[in-house]
Amino acid sequence: MKAVIASLVILFFVTSKIQAQVSYSCTYQQVCNWNEDIEEFENCEGHEENSLFKMNSDETMFTHTTEEMQSTYYVNSSEYDSENDVYTYTVSSDAGNEYFYIFDIKNKEIRVVFNHEERTLLVTFTIKSIF
Repeated sequence: MKAVIASLVILFFVTSKIQAQVSYSCTYQQVCNWNEDIEEFENCEGHEENSLFKMNSDETMFTHTTEEMQSTYYVNSSEYDSENDVYTYTVSSDAGNEYFYIFDIKNKEIRVVFNHEERTLLVTFTIKSIF
């Protein structure tokens, strides 16, 4: 009986680890503007900023928390590129805005592209740790 209970406990922890939420701690943020004339992002400005992204275990939503705010994003579609270890998400925010997120594990970056006041912006967050 003890062996059965021990097996069930181990199975619970193994499956819990596989299904666990993932958190990304970030330390830096950079914002760039899209220039249609040269077809690239430019005029990038960055600063130190601590933030945390928490993806739920089903990858259907995540939260982004900074010192000033917390936002929730609902995943509309997602893809995973195993060769480059990149997850992409088309999301809707709790405020109703649309974003395209790129979680680039290999390069330790989270990038988001979105339209704001008739401009296309790229915000890049530098990942410090993943847990």
